[in-house]
Amino acid sequence: TRGRGLHDKRGEIAVNEMWNFTYDDQKLDLKDNIDKKVVVLQGRSFKYWFWQDGKVKVDVVDPYDIDIDTRVNPFDLNTASYFNHKNIFVPLRKILANKSYSADAKNQLKIYLQSRYGILRSRETDQEYQQKLERLTELGAHNYDDYASNDVMVELTRSYKLFFDEAKKKFVRHLVVIAMDSVILYNKPIKDALGIDFLPWTTWASDPDLNDIWPDGVADSVRTINKVINMYFSQDLENRSYRNFGMYFFNTLNGQFQPQAFEAKPFGMYGVPGNPDEILKQVKIEPLGDTMNVMEYLKNLIQSSVAQTPTERGEQLKSRTTLGEIELNLAASKGRNEVVAKQYQSSWEESGKIWYELIKNNTFGQITLSKRGTDGEVYTKSFSKSDWAVPAGYDCKVEMQSEREQNDDIEFKKIQYVKSQYVNNPVAMKLAKRKELEILGWTPEEIDEVLQAEEAQPTMPVGPDGQPV
Repeated sequence: TRGRGLHDKRGEIAVNEMWNFTYDDQKLDLKDNIDKKVVVLQGRSFKYWFWQDGKVKVDVVDPYDIDIDTRVNPFDLNTASYFNHKNIFVPLRKILANKSYSADAKNQLKIYLQSRYGILRSRETDQEYQQKLERLTELGAHNYDDYASNDVMVELTRSYKLFFDEAKKKFVRHLVVIAMDSVILYNKPIKDALGIDFLPWTTWASDPDLNDIWPDGVADSVRTINKVINMYFSQDLENRSYRNFGMYFFNTLNGQFQPQAFEAKPFGMYGVPGNPDEILKQVKIEPLGDTMNVMEYLKNLIQSSVAQTPTERGEQLKSRTTLGEIELNLAASKGRNEVVAKQYQSSWEESGKIWYELIKNNTFGQITLSKRGTDGEVYTKSFSKSDWAVPAGYDCKVEMQSEREQNDDIEFKKIQYVKSQYVNNPVAMKLAKRKELEILGWTPEEIDEVLQAEEAQPTMPVGPDGQPV
């Protein structure tokens, strides 16, 4: 929180607990893995934050489904004049049951689907839906909705487009929902539709470009070489199989010899009328002796193109590798990881801001959360909007786990220095102990209880080293 009052601090606790609920409810740890995998495979990933069923939800969206203004600033999606989320496949029954869509638009959609062009378009939609499921499966997502085969699938496009408002004399972003590229189901300013006046999307890339929203991913630089390696691998398997299987030429004796049961199979026995040496000759298949060397060469090309050190790949270093070489490898790896981490952390910071604005502008009643305490009991507490929507607002802070552990270690060392310098200062010692328990993740109530119990104990004189005399 930006405020310093007690109400601000209690509001911060409530907001953090609501975020923890979203983290568990939306399985952000799993979606984060998919988010990183998409960046590696396709160069850029998109996360869509939205309000549904009284809570904030998030989806990692396939970049194939995003159509965006090519003149957009890659570091600010809100500079795009249009942003389209395509290939949203929804059953017709859900569209007809949606009260947000106009009745006239629903009737137009039904008439369109019954037309000849609509029937052909619906078949294309079904094919596109199956292709999307294949892409999701390759990314490791298996929790998509499995709709009934007899349900009519409708393709929706959710478009965020700027329109000029004559009354306000400025461009205003609208949310437009289009069905089958033909029927407009919904069209309202984004502020009225979502409660926010900016895009509920975040994006990040491992290697962003200044003038291109679609940078190359790690997989793009190795995809061609990987296809060649797959081809070589397949050829080597086929070559080995054919050599073990055995293939033969046979003499047809100018068409007079036509074997009726010459069926190719392993260890087959084939009868011939005459000397087999004069009629059959085995096909000589030379082994592909250089396959492994070529594949090793191509593998080295891939490792060079992704610029990864053996340490990053998890390989065992040579026994004679010097300590200086190890430190250089680690330094180079850390530098590259820091570049990617900056883009990654910035995306999550923006996600936190969008999450807070969505929950602030769409919550009108109380929010009830449950949490298991240190004593094993489950405690429930309800929050009103006035408890956590403080005027000062909040800042979102993102920390990597490795960085947090490193910072905690530094903080502990600082606290130990303070305790050694202010041994006889009870205020400094109390603040230092409180800070130690905060780093351990204890709640304010638990910390107060511990410090009160310690104050109730009789004090003992201590020496310069901090030990009891």
